[in-house]
Amino acid sequence: MRALILLAWLALPIAAPAQGPGVFALRTMLQDKNPEIRMKAAEGLGRIGGRQGIIILRQGLSDKSPTVRIAVVEALGFIGGRLSMTVLSEALKDPSPQVRIRAVEALKDAGTVNSIPIIQKAFGDKEESVRLHAALMLKVIGHRRVVPVLAKVAIDDNNPAVRAAAAAHMGRVGVKDRRAVGALAKVLEEDKEPTVRIRAVESLGFLQLPQAIPVLKKALEDKNTGVRIRATEVLGRVLAKDFE
Repeated sequence: MRALILLAWLALPIAAPAQGPGVFALRTMLQDKNPEIRMKAAEGLGRIGGRQGIIILRQGLSDKSPTVRIAVVEALGFIGGRLSMTVLSEALKDPSPQVRIRAVEALKDAGTVNSIPIIQKAFGDKEESVRLHAALMLKVIGHRRVVPVLAKVAIDDNNPAVRAAAAAHMGRVGVKDRRAVGALAKVLEEDKEPTVRIRAVESLGFLQLPQAIPVLKKALEDKNTGVRIRATEVLGRVLAKDFE
């Protein structure tokens, strides 16, 4: 569907803006033999912005240099908007993990809350580093709409570091959101990694919800000593605030 939207945009005629000759020159420099010049051309197109700049930058996603492709995705993030996000979604398939990481960050810049469904696609990436960065960008966005996304990652991701990060970030974005309590309770019940369960306990302490207290009490019976110690500390703080 997004590909069809992009094709529709590309099919529209481009009005000749005042900077038309300059944009044409930057398009030429985006194909220069020197990668540093191609990077500068991408930066310039990002400053100019507009649909014409986005369409030209899209061509740079096929550049042979990862550093140039990073400059391209950063420029798209700077421009922002729906068309930029559609093009950036293509960069999530880039062969370089570093480019994919920067594409996730650019999506956050390009669309904030509106970029959440596209960033969510990055959790299918085979690289742990990309998925960790996607979780971090959702935390930075900080909207309640990221809670179910992080909840799914905290429960389903095959890497404990990613699950732990998602569980930790839920404490920051899920304040007073009962969905976070349910997800973190499931993490405590099902996750085999103590580190992940500890992050879930810590997040429960940030939610500012009375529903978190029974979950913390149950964590006091966890088979891992570290989890029980952390649950004791967090529960003490939560109860102190609850009965102030």
